[in-house]
Amino acid sequence: MMKKLGKPTIAIFDFTDCEGCEVEFINLKEKLMDLMGETDIINWRLAKDINSPGPFDITFIEGTPVTPHEQEMLREIREKSKYLIGLGACACTGGIPAIVDDELERPKFYKLVYPPEYKPEGTEAKPLSAYVKVDYMINGCPVDKDEIERYITELLAGKSPEDRDNPVCMECKINDNRCLLANDQPCLGPITRGGCKAFCVTQGKRCYGCYGLVKDGNFKAMVKRLNQIQCEEDTRLMLNMFMSETKEYKRAYK
Repeated sequence: MMKKLGKPTIAIFDFTDCEGCEVEFINLKEKLMDLMGETDIINWRLAKDINSPGPFDITFIEGTPVTPHEQEMLREIREKSKYLIGLGACACTGGIPAIVDDELERPKFYKLVYPPEYKPEGTEAKPLSAYVKVDYMINGCPVDKDEIERYITELLAGKSPEDRDNPVCMECKINDNRCLLANDQPCLGPITRGGCKAFCVTQGKRCYGCYGLVKDGNFKAMVKRLNQIQCEEDTRLMLNMFMSETKEYKRAYK
């Protein structure tokens, strides 16, 4: 049993990202006010004019540290934080920024996007865990606000929040969704960690795997099934969106 936290200090940081996951904090609305009554949010750029340098009991980090400055800042935050939580796909898996191959493609795209006189500082896009120890990860693009509430509530109670260990398919069953794969439509639900309430599939879209690989997911079988439905390159691009930093993807495509 973890030690129950009294009134802990909370910090929320962001690196290279869209800030969509931080917005989910705001979407908690009244629940956020209740949580703020039980905690002290002492560092949050989006909500505070004056921020504390720490230390922090619970730190949430959104985004991917793509520059040397962000990578060094991450290490400093880790030293000041009792618990460090990755917030969203970019922090947990590398997310959308990690689609671009750092060594081969990033310099090429920089030349296409920026004028010659501008020198981009970004070097690579990897999950937080590539640089420091991450205690917990709240996956998603964006995260589910209910998951944020669950993690904070359980930490305040002295519990260790458990990772979701069921695939999105289970949540599709709960929502009475028809299986896309059974109807020869691509979907990553069988190998993707649940916790999203199968939101995309319920809204008529496919699962792109933004919650990351579920434990013991059969990646090889997933690739085989997708290749039966679509061309191999489309399968690679689909898996590359949120799983390019997994050992399973690298084993299959690099």
